[in-house]
Amino acid sequence: MGSFVRTCLSLCLVAGLATFASAANPIVTAKNRFRIPFKVDPAALQRMNAQELRLYVSSDRGATWNLAQSINPEIGKFEYQSPGDGEFWFSVKTLDGDNQLQPNGRVFEPGLMVIVDTREPRVDLALQEVQQGKVQLSWHLHDQNLDPSTLKLEYSQPGVAGWQTVSVAPRSAGQTTWSVPQGGIVAVRGSVLDQAGNLGRGTIQSTVRGGDGAGKAAMPDTRQPIASMNRDLSTETANNSMTGAISTGPMIQPSPGMVGRPVSSDVQSRPEIVKNPYTTGAENFDEPPVQPKVTPQPTNTNVAGIGSGDPLFKGRIVATRKFQLAYKIDDLGPSGISAVELFITQNNGQQWYRYGEDVDLKSPFDVQVPQDGIYGFEIRVHSGAGLSADPPRNSEAPSIQVKVDQTAPTLELLAVEQGQGTQQNLVTIRWRVQDANLSETPISLYGAASPAGPWNLISDWRPDTGSFRWELPPNGPSQVFVRVVARDAAGNFAKAESTQPVVIDLKRPSARIVDVAPGMPRD
Repeated sequence: MGSFVRTCLSLCLVAGLATFASAANPIVTAKNRFRIPFKVDPAALQRMNAQELRLYVSSDRGATWNLAQSINPEIGKFEYQSPGDGEFWFSVKTLDGDNQLQPNGRVFEPGLMVIVDTREPRVDLALQEVQQGKVQLSWHLHDQNLDPSTLKLEYSQPGVAGWQTVSVAPRSAGQTTWSVPQGGIVAVRGSVLDQAGNLGRGTIQSTVRGGDGAGKAAMPDTRQPIASMNRDLSTETANNSMTGAISTGPMIQPSPGMVGRPVSSDVQSRPEIVKNPYTTGAENFDEPPVQPKVTPQPTNTNVAGIGSGDPLFKGRIVATRKFQLAYKIDDLGPSGISAVELFITQNNGQQWYRYGEDVDLKSPFDVQVPQDGIYGFEIRVHSGAGLSADPPRNSEAPSIQVKVDQTAPTLELLAVEQGQGTQQNLVTIRWRVQDANLSETPISLYGAASPAGPWNLISDWRPDTGSFRWELPPNGPSQVFVRVVARDAAGNFAKAESTQPVVIDLKRPSARIVDVAPGMPRD
């Protein structure tokens, strides 16, 4: 049967409408044949008298749809083979006992997106001697679904045993330089994977004259750029982002109804990442997040007013690998500014790297880091006369640190219970949330009479107490669904919702005597 990429379409049934339990992100694979498993509730299928499930596919982003496969629901999976590379959208419909397609046969909602990519990335390398005893390496990686975090560059040169790592930031393009004391052949080899796992390689070599004097060959200069900044970061797409990164561009989200009404019972209270949990209506998932600005100051300042997270961390926390460092230039002389350099460290100043230069010489400085973690920064300004402070030395602590946290809190809705006796008008909501950088007030609560909303605020952002007692409003609905939203200090959100309503009954039955009837006569 070959190799398959596996993804599970977990669904839940709410008020007769199927909705996704979690967001379906595009899956990238190097295989053009794969399976699409799903889970169903036999009882729900029986109520529908379901005849079959139909898989439809679109290779033009939803412009046209074609039937790919029809199966018995008991099979539990679809199998699909693509005609070639490309992006494929999938939608599933259920044929009920009345021979009607659910959802409506004319409406297609993409519930799964798969990118088939069998092409290897192209690795272009350029190596030249920029001055005697110093070489410059430039690289450019080409692939629509590149994973720059897998970039590996190595070099060999006279006086150095074996292949040595070239320390650079994992980007799709950049350059770095290092010293070559001894003349001879310098060779470089590079490799990178794309998100589908295809491996691309490149090699190059050049003859250099060597530096003045003999001595041990120097390792690549850590003062050289960790990543080239001579390009517009805003033009980079999600295809050139790191694996698992949050794209700053719009992301397609599946609409409810991938499979008509089958149910999965094991997704109760499963959290999902949300970008706009404040609305009381339908969430808008398509607005890109604002790229945060970070002002260099060594104070524990709240990010977007949502708290500092770890009290021991004296810096800023952001939820994206792309951010901006705002800076201010003091003591500007008549010669003006010739360069603004940024230096970066990942170990609190034990080792510094030159990140690059601000090309427009104006605040802010656009920064992109390869992954989650804590990064320290220092900035140096060069006057028109060439004067500047020395670069930061190893073991020198950074003046500002930025923690990148793209992981949403882990959230679980534990129980929703109505009180008894004199507390019948109270509903107790219990939850459990975990996060390394939880906000000071991480929890907000919402209620709705229907899972489709509108969701009304029960309690605004509050401390994580694990439970909340909600006093029901007079003349409220006869049933309620509950939503818990959690946030961390970086601005990542998660939500959990009850899958079954809590039936609210505040009526106290009473009786009164309305008549007296004579007893039955005795024999």
